[in-house]
Amino acid sequence: MNEVTLFRRELRYRAGTFLLGVLGVAAAAGCLSGARAFLAAHDHRTEELVAALQERSGGRMAQLRDEARRFSLNLGFNTLLLPPGQALSELHTQDRSTRFFSAPQVEALAAAGLETLNHLRPILRERTAWPERAREVILVGVRGEVYIKSPRWQKPIEQAIAPGMAHVGSALARDLGLEPGAAFKLHGRDFRVEHVLPQAGEEEDISLRIELTSAQEILGRPGGISGILAVTCDCADADPELVRREVDKFIAGIQVVSFTSRAQARHQARTAIARGTEEEADDIRSSRAALRAQVADMAGILVVVVTAGTIVLLGVLTLNSARERRPEVAMLRALGLRASRILALFLGKALLTGVLGGAAGCALGAASARLLAGPGARLSPGFALLVCIVAAGVAVLASLLPAAWAARQDPAGILNQE
Repeated sequence: MNEVTLFRRELRYRAGTFLLGVLGVAAAAGCLSGARAFLAAHDHRTEELVAALQERSGGRMAQLRDEARRFSLNLGFNTLLLPPGQALSELHTQDRSTRFFSAPQVEALAAAGLETLNHLRPILRERTAWPERAREVILVGVRGEVYIKSPRWQKPIEQAIAPGMAHVGSALARDLGLEPGAAFKLHGRDFRVEHVLPQAGEEEDISLRIELTSAQEILGRPGGISGILAVTCDCADADPELVRREVDKFIAGIQVVSFTSRAQARHQARTAIARGTEEEADDIRSSRAALRAQVADMAGILVVVVTAGTIVLLGVLTLNSARERRPEVAMLRALGLRASRILALFLGKALLTGVLGGAAGCALGAASARLLAGPGARLSPGFALLVCIVAAGVAVLASLLPAAWAARQDPAGILNQE
């Protein structure tokens, strides 16, 4: 009887013992692979929650941008560009400019591909007499926006005013009884009220807005542009210096006046939403990380306990098999079979037990985790192969001492006893 026959007989006639060993290894491998797959499902669910939160945040940011656009529509732009050399004190105290942009300068600035500005609107603003009404008025000439990006998708902050039409400040309209549709004269020119501006609580309430070319002619400023209204990008809301550095490359000495409260309000609102969303995402990650750690600790304890039990089980099974097969082993030794080959027979059985048990355990563990935790419970082929290798190694080590004891038995003594 050679060692191959002995190995086959061992598997055939002790199939129950072999199956019990495979099941023991499968239990340990199943606990390990199942825990790994369950944690993978947990991580997958965490990423889904964070991604859903970020998607909702994107919707909130889009809503905020639309609200900011409507805010600007009612309260104006948040930045004013002034020509080089224009004294701010003169502009504020007299409502009159002494330095002006030219139309080509505005067009060149819009064509420069600015990163910090999203809208440009040239204006001419000056306090002037209104002879027909025997009073002064702040006359503001405006034109449609000069688009920095594409007019096909960039929505204007304020609509252009058609020639012959006027937008009247709320206080001025109330004092003079001007309502939408009312006709009036300004410096001999006929105008009609198109819109009464909402109350702003500042000089805009006594302003009269008309088309830019008409204002230039009335004020005697042909081609003159006293300032450029603009809206800053998100990155420049809290730092006007970014705008100043960029536009200064195209018009040296240009002045940037930020309407601080509006710019900061926009920036703070965007920042608050972004920060709140990130904090919520961090809370989700931290709470689920704590839960993951608890699950991992429990799984680790279970794997250790089951693995220890499997080692003991394999050791006992190998020892019992060695005791029962002592006569056959002694006969093989007497026929010249070396102890190392006897040892290889027992360890080969242990190796086969470990491989089959590891493979079965990986399959059962992954299937169980997928059934309980959903499609996110996945086990990588690399990890499954590692589990099988470790299971085979543990089975061999657990059987090593009993197998070595069987291989070192004295065949003569055993045969005499038999």
